[in-house]
Amino acid sequence: MKRYICSEVVKGATHRRNGLPCQDNKKIIEISDQIAILAVADGHGSEKCTRSERGSQIAVNTFCDVMKNYLHSYEEYHDNYASLLTFLNREGDTRFAQDICEEWQARVKQSFYKNQVEGMRNAAGEIQWESVFTLYGTTLLGMLITEDFTFSFQIGDGDIVLIKDDSVSALVEPEKFLGTETHSLSKIDAWRKAVASVQRREQSGEYMYLLSTDGFANSYTSDMEFQKTCMGYRDVIKEHGAEAVQSNLKKWLTETSELGCGDDITVVMGYFTGE
Repeated sequence: MKRYICSEVVKGATHRRNGLPCQDNKKIIEISDQIAILAVADGHGSEKCTRSERGSQIAVNTFCDVMKNYLHSYEEYHDNYASLLTFLNREGDTRFAQDICEEWQARVKQSFYKNQVEGMRNAAGEIQWESVFTLYGTTLLGMLITEDFTFSFQIGDGDIVLIKDDSVSALVEPEKFLGTETHSLSKIDAWRKAVASVQRREQSGEYMYLLSTDGFANSYTSDMEFQKTCMGYRDVIKEHGAEAVQSNLKKWLTETSELGCGDDITVVMGYFTGE
């Protein structure tokens, strides 16, 4: 099957009006024609999270690097990653999640050591790392696509969905909150809030995976409108090609933010066709 990937990050309309930076980040690694790693993250951007733009960048880099290391480690089994599938199915929301969180925290520490701020030490002069992690607060959504299976991973809000035929189905089901509350990678035990799933990949037909930060879905009045838009993007890629979508994606998502919730929006789409 052929794979086409389209992606974009746009600063939210509210952030543009208020002169604030975009808090979203994304990263894509296309390892081969059959294997790709996708990640998006949404920095919280609150008064307590003054470095969340950097935190979201660290998050997507962490997911892609850790996932790439797992792929390398499991190459020696020569089983087309069947052993990795088994591991992720059993340990994706525990051991793998712990590795992600530990690596993110280690990289945040490195970033903070290079550029420290006052108010992060206790009376004994020790750095209060929980407060430091809050500065970098972010969500994280990641996906591994192989020839035979996909692995989806999420901490915090956002969406990872499969668009096939006339349906849009969530690949993971994160805990939902009212308002703007969300789980965060910045919590010491953030791995406990991770959700993950492994799915077999279909080898025929046409379908699309879509990862998005919460600004995308929140710009629509209902889940139905969000799902219709997801299917619409799939249809445009099918009819006009991935290049046409990529060249217009920034404009379309900017308009979505302006007419919607005003938040930053990041979308990564992986379209597969049997052509």
